[in-house]
Amino acid sequence: MRAPCGLGVWAAPFVYVIALLGTWLLANESARPWAFLLLIASAVLAVVLWGRQNWLYAFPSDSTAPTHINRSRLFYLLGVGIALLLVLAADLRYAAAPNETFGLAGILWTAGLALLLCSVFFASHSLWGGSSAPSLRPWPTWEIALLAFVFLLALLSRVWKLTNFPANIYPDEIMTGTVAQSYITPTTPPPSVFSTLWSGIDLPALWFWIVAVFLKLGGTSLAMLRLPAALFGAATILPLYGLLRGTWGRYAAIAGSTIMAFSVSNVHYSRLALNNIVTQFFWATCFFFLLRALRSRRPSDWVLAGLSAGLSEYFYYGTRLLPFILAMFMVFLLAIHWKQARQYASGFLLLAGSYLVGFGPLLVHFIRNPNLYLGRGASLLIWSPHIPISFADFRQAWKTIWLVLSENLLGFSTRSSQDIIFYGPLLFPVESALLVLGVALLLWHWRHPAAFLILASGLGVLLVGGTLVAYPNSVPPLINHWTPAFPAFYVALALPVGAWATAGKSELERQLRWILPATIGIALLLLGWCNLNFYFHRYYADPESLKSKAYRSAQQNYEVQTAQSRYSASLGRNYEVFTIGQSPWPYDPVTTRYLVKEQKWTVLTNPATELASLTRDNKGMAFLFFAGNEQYEEMTHALFPGGKHGEVTSGHGKHLFYTYVLPPPEAQATQK
Repeated sequence: MRAPCGLGVWAAPFVYVIALLGTWLLANESARPWAFLLLIASAVLAVVLWGRQNWLYAFPSDSTAPTHINRSRLFYLLGVGIALLLVLAADLRYAAAPNETFGLAGILWTAGLALLLCSVFFASHSLWGGSSAPSLRPWPTWEIALLAFVFLLALLSRVWKLTNFPANIYPDEIMTGTVAQSYITPTTPPPSVFSTLWSGIDLPALWFWIVAVFLKLGGTSLAMLRLPAALFGAATILPLYGLLRGTWGRYAAIAGSTIMAFSVSNVHYSRLALNNIVTQFFWATCFFFLLRALRSRRPSDWVLAGLSAGLSEYFYYGTRLLPFILAMFMVFLLAIHWKQARQYASGFLLLAGSYLVGFGPLLVHFIRNPNLYLGRGASLLIWSPHIPISFADFRQAWKTIWLVLSENLLGFSTRSSQDIIFYGPLLFPVESALLVLGVALLLWHWRHPAAFLILASGLGVLLVGGTLVAYPNSVPPLINHWTPAFPAFYVALALPVGAWATAGKSELERQLRWILPATIGIALLLLGWCNLNFYFHRYYADPESLKSKAYRSAQQNYEVQTAQSRYSASLGRNYEVFTIGQSPWPYDPVTTRYLVKEQKWTVLTNPATELASLTRDNKGMAFLFFAGNEQYEEMTHALFPGGKHGEVTSGHGKHLFYTYVLPPPEAQATQK
């Protein structure tokens, strides 16, 4: 008979409240020591409550693998070998003809990818079909429907009014579109998709080619510019759900994927025309198939993990940490789980080979330009990487790193991001409290391969990309550098939910188990409403939240430029816009073209004479008066009567500029 009142269920709210209180106290510097004590206490209690739970075993019970040689296995080996040769030929072709946009190198690479996938899927079903991997619970119809709903929620929260939210338009978004124009209206032959573009930034060209495809299909607009990243952000829900479900169960998968679907920071980075968020999709996919490969031993899982890792090289810089994480994971398996890991020699080789296949001809580009791969990160290090040989050296290194790392830790719930892209902490305090408990459980189970992989990826990105790499004049935290670790963070905050549900299923009477889905469902609904309501109604890119003077000044400039472009776009193409007098903030015609097409804009540097000489046509007229030029409003009204005066303010009500607008009929009526 199960106890009706299990400690693992009813003590959980008490532990969570302690963690939540500690998270809230982090915002008060004088109370921060007490906050750390509360967080440590909650972590210890979480381990006491749920640390003895058994996670799904990472390895199959039968450690043997098919070793017999037959015709099917020979076909599999032959297919893999030919696929590798095709990709090698693609690499050589790119080395010989690096200026082809896709060319023969792309055809050979694509053929190698297709043949490799066909070979391993055939082998997985014919040779490894009887694997003794631990069987997962079947997928009932309601769970499939729920996952579809979560994915739809993620998709809608990322594509709904994509032009309007976020209101701030980051200059790198527009630059992404400008670089993509080399594939839309090229003045020279389009660059190779296996090269890097954007001088000084050197991002892989494939991302810009993808953006160009969307701009071609949907037209040059801000929504189409942002759409590729939004789709990648929403798609991450699927591998994350599988990753969580495979080790920690259904409730953890539902909680983690749903929170990712509506989390403010994840939604925001997914709604920008930047490829930072793309990396989380490939990392989550790689980890999902990698952990499944340990259980199934199927070649298809090893290959899909490797291809996901290799293809991620075509996007954000942060993915360049992934080879080191995978190498560390293999060393961990060989050192801690040698008995099982020695059976995976062929799997490790297949993982590495498929990584190189996914990398493709881009690898040749980096070999020919070795400073491009790690050079950008190395040039931005805050500390010269070396082994301290004296106490003073160690003390100085620790002081430098800890100052940044401590700010990063506060960035999870307290400190607003200082990356000039996102203006807020990574998570709400109620989510960060779950993260603390989840990290404690991961550390307690560090010998489990899934726990080690999540810890290595999350802590690795936080330490290297988040702490050691920083821009000049920047101030931590820079959450845009954390995006590769987003799946690890959502896995961690989902673990306490899964642990609580697991305890409930074993400790509660059957008639009381409805408490589990009801509580989790209500909590997720409230949390989702809080996140989405905040982002779409109260989120604001406030320059005053930036500590760096250079960044604050830049954002003040972006704020006014964006407001001017959005105001002009709100008028429509049937207006002529005039800036009266010199403006301290230059007009950005490129940004405006992504919001409205064929709108004429003119700056009147000498309003006293130029206003009277304006030639009017059938279009409406809009006059913008920035600081120092307000005295021309009366003159403009006298020359063009019948218009409406207005004011444009920031999201927090700060005055930006005044306006005077004559709609087309009134403008036409004033003509004599």
